[in-house]
Amino acid sequence: MQMGGPHFRPEPGAMGIRPPSRESSPAANIRSRTAFERSPREVTTTPKPTFLTRSWFTWISGAFAAALGFAVVLWLTGPVAAPPAVGILASATVPDATALMAAVQTAGLRGAPDVKGAIEGLKRIDKERVTIKGWALDRTGSSPQLTIVAFAGGPHVLTTVTNGPRKDVAQMFGLSDTAARNVSFETTFACHPGQNLVVVAVTAENNYSQFRSLACP
Repeated sequence: MQMGGPHFRPEPGAMGIRPPSRESSPAANIRSRTAFERSPREVTTTPKPTFLTRSWFTWISGAFAAALGFAVVLWLTGPVAAPPAVGILASATVPDATALMAAVQTAGLRGAPDVKGAIEGLKRIDKERVTIKGWALDRTGSSPQLTIVAFAGGPHVLTTVTNGPRKDVAQMFGLSDTAARNVSFETTFACHPGQNLVVVAVTAENNYSQFRSLACP
């Protein structure tokens, strides 16, 4: 009986057979690097306001505050609207004191001893116009401003309001500076030399008083 030779288990790699390589393929490496080197997600950040933006906002806020303050000052210190009776009186023709009595009755005005005033200056500036200045007040303090109405030779020639302080007048009547902050007046109107001038002061409560009679210079 013929004995066979020893049997050998083929070595790995023999007969051209190679076991699978443990090294990853180039394609796998490329995929790995691509996944690893993938750029992070972009983050959007809100830009912080610049100095110019803050300055512009500050300027707008300041301008608004200044405008509001100015409006409040005008509201507190602005001229008081003339009562409707003044318009009725101004539509009348008042050549003298007798005509004035009829005109104030039609306008619904009442004479009041607490309404005081004086004309301190009446000066011609040209052939047509004169300047008048003086003061008027309500001793009760109920009217912060008075309306001055004037007639020259009959027609209405002037409607203005008191606007300006007079410390001497305030001291004369024992009023505070606040109560007498709008008692003076000075303005210009048209009148011919020698025309009779009728001037009255009217309060917001429809009280009035007549100034002394004068003639246009």
